[in-house]
Formats: sequence, structure tokens, C-alpha cells
Amino acid sequence: MKKILYFLPLLFSGCASMYIPPMASAPLFEEKGEKQVAVSVSSNSVSLSFADAFSEKYAVMLDGNVSYGNFTDYNDAFTKKGTSSRSYTDLSIYGKYSHRYFEASVGRFNLTDNENFKLEAFLGAGYGIADEVESSENYHNKYALAFAQVNLGQHVNWFEWGTSVRLSSSLNMFDWNDDYNKAYNQNFYMFHFEPMIFCRLGGEHLKFEPRVGLSLPVSSSSFDFIESKIKDSDYYRTTLLHVSLGLHYKF
Repeated sequence: MKKILYFLPLLFSGCASMYIPPMASAPLFEEKGEKQVAVSVSSNSVSLSFADAFSEKYAVMLDGNVSYGNFTDYNDAFTKKGTSSRSYTDLSIYGKYSHRYFEASVGRFNLTDNENFKLEAFLGAGYGIADEVESSENYHNKYALAFAQVNLGQHVNWFEWGTSVRLSSSLNMFDWNDDYNKAYNQNFYMFHFEPMIFCRLGGEHLKFEPRVGLSLPVSSSSFDFIESKIKDSDYYRTTLLHVSLGLHYKF
């Protein structure tokens, strides 16, 4: 518990996110052959997703997000920049922060015979890379992620709504150097609980889609090494709350 309580302040630190959670997709498929494409801009990235119901029961999803420069912790919700006298680099101008992530999943839809609600479940894996380069400090994180996700929602004519709950585990390969250019590295596992709510409004094929998601991480390994080296520097941080607005097309 002590390790968890120590890690929570890092969620609100002033450095760029070394883990940006993907905004979960919830296609809510109805039948074989249905395909969906969505593009969105969130509080921390630009995302693109594709989903295909390739059989009577099974579907595949491909999702990715990219963050460069202006999508940094300065736009993340709940970011605390700190009260120290350190001069923060405006990454939105210099564009020295970047994050890339891609995932693929396969799942089953129409898990219930209830005509009012759609239920589906997916299993998948993803890979992400985050980099922040400053004049005297560099931070890098590569992570592999596996997840299970359940989507529940309802279609009501021009309106759709629903929720998604994702449980995932990630292996993080984090390295950084301090002001004296001394290099450090640490590999550690994290578990993530990531609920999301959404709605879609519009015509039969094209709809406007706002989404709100949370990412609640818990480390499964000791942070003793990182604590001893980082202390108040708060190098490692993840995004807690993210909001997106986008367009969703079904064909």
C-alpha cells in the first residue's frame, strides 16, 4: 500500500506522460460484415480506430494513438506543474515530447439475446513508445500491454450510448538520465483499471462521438530503485483522465 500511495503523486507531476492510455473503442456490433472507422482528438493524443465483424460471432479491432509536441502533460487533465523554481520547457513549442501506441484485439459480439442492449468482449495486445528530450534530461519508456475488455451499450435510433471496462497489464522498460548525465533504467509491471463512457449522436452511418475515460494504474513491483533516484523530480507519470471528441462512421 505504501508503494501505491507514493506512486499516486507521480500521476499529477509536471513531466510528460510516459504512458498514455488508449481511449477504448466500443463498436457494439449487430451483424456479420459490419465495419466501423473512427477518428478523434483527445486531451492528450490523436486516435484512429478500425473494427470489422468478420463472422457471425467474432470481430477484430485495430487502434492507435499519436502524441507530438502540443499533446503533452500541459494539456492533460488534473496536471499539477509543481511549485518549485524549476524552469519548465514549453514542449508545445519545441515539440520534444512524443508518444506512439498501437493495439490489436479480437472478440465476440452479441453475447446476450437482450434486444435492448449489446454486449461484447475482446482480448488484445498493444505496444507503446514515449520519449521526452530536454537540454539536460532524457526520459524514455517502451511498454508491451495485454488487456481484456467488455463493452455494453444500447442503440436508440439516432442515439447510442454505452460503457467499456478494460483490465490490462503492462511491462514497462523505463530509462532516463539525470542532470549530471548519469543513466538509469528500470523494468517493472503495472496493472491498469480503465473504465470509459461514450455516446454517439447523428445519422445512420456518421455520428459525433464524445468519450470520457479513466486510467487507474497500480504497480505490481517495488519502486524502491526509482524512488531512490527520482524523489521530487517526478520523471515517470501516466495520464489519469482523458476526454475525446471524434467522428464515428459505420458501413
